[in-house]
Amino acid sequence: MLEKKRILWIDYTKTICIYFVLLGHAHTTQPLTDFIYAFHMPLFFFLSGTLFSFEKHPTFKEFALKRFKRIIVPYLWINLITYIFWLFVGRNFGMNSSHETVWYDSLLSTLLGIGKIEHNPPMWFFLCLYTLEIIYYIIFKPLKNNARKTIIVLFVIACLGYINYRFNPFPLPFYLGPALVGMVFYGIGNVAAHHIKEFYTIKPVHIVILLFSFLILLFVSQKNGYVIMSDNNYQNYLLFFVSSLAGIGTFVIIGNWLSIKPFSKKFITYVSQNTLLINSFHLLVFSILKGIMVFVLHIPLESLYGHNATAILFAAVSLVLCLPVAYIINRYFPFIVGKKKSPLRG
Repeated sequence: MLEKKRILWIDYTKTICIYFVLLGHAHTTQPLTDFIYAFHMPLFFFLSGTLFSFEKHPTFKEFALKRFKRIIVPYLWINLITYIFWLFVGRNFGMNSSHETVWYDSLLSTLLGIGKIEHNPPMWFFLCLYTLEIIYYIIFKPLKNNARKTIIVLFVIACLGYINYRFNPFPLPFYLGPALVGMVFYGIGNVAAHHIKEFYTIKPVHIVILLFSFLILLFVSQKNGYVIMSDNNYQNYLLFFVSSLAGIGTFVIIGNWLSIKPFSKKFITYVSQNTLLINSFHLLVFSILKGIMVFVLHIPLESLYGHNATAILFAAVSLVLCLPVAYIINRYFPFIVGKKKSPLRG
């Protein structure tokens, strides 16, 4: 069986993006946190959209079942694993020990998709992505990949997302609020997938666009402040879209540049293939690393907080340590990620 051809610029961009996810959780200074949160989740939705195709999934039933196995099955298993760790270990140490959380609140958030999943906050993305993709399929399949109609409908959905954000004080179930907003980036990615071509050379126009996009991202992210999609909190809604699109443009170009003369190709590909597992287990790895710092190396946790250089290193080490976790799950426990048999053992 031939291996599916990788799209290298997507692999490099996903690797950059998942690193930013870890860095955003590594107690960086507020300006850097604001910068990361201004674009990193919209970029993930955009990349997910570039990989979607109606041609691959001709019927809704087939698509819904396949995505249920690949998204919701891991969502349930990983939540169970990390909830048990949190219940008996995680909530009794560090910052979590100061929070009074009823044991079943986190389970309700997991099942209903409302509020913060205390035992593993990044897991909201799984349920949100599944909600988004199901709705996207139903709405956009009849449009038959008509780009003009798709953009119009995406604009309407963006307006609905704003109305919900601005006027609805109650969170919608299954993370439907952020799913509406994320669907816009997902749809843009799906439309753009037909037009983005891998770079073979670095042209002056690419440099100009990159600098322009990065400067917009840098300025607007600091102007708009801290946003968090999981809470459906965007500060200024328009500025959020500006910074998100600028961030997408910036790192799609960087991902393309890196793919021209690829380095560490196997490492980048492996990280890209396992971004959902890295997203799911990095906080657990954080907890173990912090435990080693405090109890073995006698390094106070305060050395992490508000020090960007330390946070950058901490996030990089955590990313590398997540890879053995991904390997073990893929090889020995493939059912956790919705697979019947590991390709590594076949």
